Amino acid sequence: MSERSVVESIRSFRAEVDPVPFAVGSLVTFAFLAYTVTDTDGAAAAIDAAFVTFGQGLAWLYLGSVLALVLAAGYLLVGKYGRVRLGDGDPEYGTLSYVAMFFSAGLSAGIVFFGPVEALLHYQTVPPLFAGQVAAESSAAAVPAVAYTVFHYGISAWGGYLAIGLPVAYFAYRHDAPFRVSTALYPLLGPDGLDGVVARTVDTLAVVATIGGIATGLGFIATQLLTGVTFRTGVSFGDAETVVVIVGITALFTLSLVAGVGRGIRRLSVFNVGVMALLLGVALVAGPTTDVLNVGVAALGTYATSFFEMSLFTGSGVENGPGWTAAWTVFYWSWWIAWAPFVGLFLARISRGRTIRSVVGTAFGTMTAVSALWFTVIGGTSIRLQDSGAVDVLGAVGEFGDGVSGYVIFGAFPGGELWQLLFLVLVTTFFVTSADSSTLAVGMLTTGGSREPSGANRVFWGVLQGAIASVLVVVGGATALRSSVIVTGAPFAVVCLVAMGGFLRWLSRAADPAPAAESAPSSESARSPAAGVAEDD
Repeated sequence: MSERSVVESIRSFRAEVDPVPFAVGSLVTFAFLAYTVTDTDGAAAAIDAAFVTFGQGLAWLYLGSVLALVLAAGYLLVGKYGRVRLGDGDPEYGTLSYVAMFFSAGLSAGIVFFGPVEALLHYQTVPPLFAGQVAAESSAAAVPAVAYTVFHYGISAWGGYLAIGLPVAYFAYRHDAPFRVSTALYPLLGPDGLDGVVARTVDTLAVVATIGGIATGLGFIATQLLTGVTFRTGVSFGDAETVVVIVGITALFTLSLVAGVGRGIRRLSVFNVGVMALLLGVALVAGPTTDVLNVGVAALGTYATSFFEMSLFTGSGVENGPGWTAAWTVFYWSWWIAWAPFVGLFLARISRGRTIRSVVGTAFGTMTAVSALWFTVIGGTSIRLQDSGAVDVLGAVGEFGDGVSGYVIFGAFPGGELWQLLFLVLVTTFFVTSADSSTLAVGMLTTGGSREPSGANRVFWGVLQGAIASVLVVVGGATALRSSVIVTGAPFAVVCLVAMGGFLRWLSRAADPAPAAESAPSSESARSPAAGVAEDD
């Protein structure tokens, strides 16, 4: 960038900022970083305490909220309101593009990090709900292990996203409401209350929740990236190097995207999906195919028959139950809820012209099927390779950490070095797309929904998010990442419940849930604030 463009970007940054969400988000971020740097031991202790207080103490809130949101969305899917259209006209995107963007927005990089390792960890330590039925590290343990991974990335993952996305799309496109998270509370606040104290508070909570979710995602991807480098080259990273590398690559990717490379992000997202499909095919063909498919079908049966039991299992009264539930199910539910502000706005943006049934069906049907296929094949393969003694994946995980599992698995196939390298490329490109979408998301949330946050705004949040992610990785690794998102996601669970409840009430009381075309916004206004998400992603 030239000096003049830098000055103009800074001026644009100062002019566009929405003071309250930006100030609170910045203060929370800087306060956390300052506290962690000045008192690392104290921060680690506080993170451990937060895990117990929020993860175990509020398990009922997370589990109950997500199940309620899933049931509400299910009612919209099969009920009479499913035919309600979110905006006039034909859908803006074809089915394939729509599904690809849905996938990229909602599942983040967690599917790449946890795909090869989560089922393996459940195989090593059987989830408490099934601990009395199968022995750890036995062939029988593979079924509940894979079932829980499908559960964590199945229909429940989409409850919070739909709770924000559906009402925002409906009221933005049908009632010309602003494209902000607080618009989800339109039935409660009314058009005059969307600039009031409650709405501003909700938008501010959205910033804090999103920062927590984004830092967690970047932290996991960065850990997997660094682990891959160490595993392949032997180069290790100390605490200082970890901070410098994570912050540095986040800043570099953000700068390059702001400078214009971002025009290729959509293609890069398609590339991600293509590489994932290739690696999935390699694992399916070169791995223990028959065993994996048998385990997968059985796991899907367990998921279907035990869905409600798993959804409400807090671990209370079961040995190691509360801690396990907090580390896994509560963590995931809080992660999805923390991402709800960004993903909800994104889904609202790309769903104009579609029916409620189409949106919910894509989430519950197509996305769950994709997740189930990935976790069944990749997770099932890792378990069978370990169980047969072909590869000691758990040994490598014990030495290098959870992020190494994918490299070990793909290295065990013919042409392993190529597949390992391709997996490393996939992790890297996921980091790039996550850095781009996350900085854009926080930029939108801190500018009141600006379609194109300034370059300075995005670089500012990119550096801060990289700093948070690196500090969490250094202070406590995966445990710290889990705890941080559990804390930041808690308040927004309530927002999601209120939003979905208000939306259902509005639909039930409206004489015609889909008003006449003249009440819909113009094509120009309908494409504003969040349109940049679809274009940049």
